[in-house]
Amino acid sequence: MSEPFDCHHCKESLYGRKYILSGEQPHCIPCYDTIFANTCDECKEPIGHEARVRHSLGLRGRAELG
Repeated sequence: MSEPFDCHHCKESLYGRKYILSGEQPHCIPCYDTIFANTCDECKEPIGHEARVRHSLGLRGRAELG
């Protein structure tokens, strides 16, 4: 029998799902973004795990794509 492999925060199974390790603790993508996302200094929205981030003059914001 397999050991459970669940999100450390919401406890949902991670089998067959993308996840991110924080330390040795696995998190599903939605929980990781909720707990660990930085905030854009311009729009004040969370910056998700896949976003391109730019840093300038100590500020954090989304990078312009294009």
